[in-house]
Amino acid sequence: MENAEAAKHGKELCQVGQRIVLENERVRVREINLDSGEIDFHTHYHPYLVTSLGGGDNEIGTIFGDRFKTVEELGSTVFINKMRAVHRLMNRATIPYLSHFVRTEKLRWTAEVEN
Repeated sequence: MENAEAAKHGKELCQVGQRIVLENERVRVREINLDSGEIDFHTHYHPYLVTSLGGGDNEIGTIFGDRFKTVEELGSTVFINKMRAVHRLMNRATIPYLSHFVRTEKLRWTAEVEN
């Protein structure tokens, strides 16, 4: 469903993060290393947390044009336990943004479609 919604907006979904740090049957940890700019559009199907390894002045932008500012101080951790619209993360700072993105492997969300 999300791939179809992204395609309607001329977007292709990508993976989150550049490198797998750890992976087993319970979790997958990816490193996100983002220069000024952005990550391509993506979505999440699992609950996840993000720990900032280098502070970030970021913005989340959805395929619907919504934008949300996020500020992640060094060492801060956020936990997301609900599915969000297809989105991208944009680094608005002049320094690289570095974090670990940890997703659960056993829990998975499903998108509910409204008629």
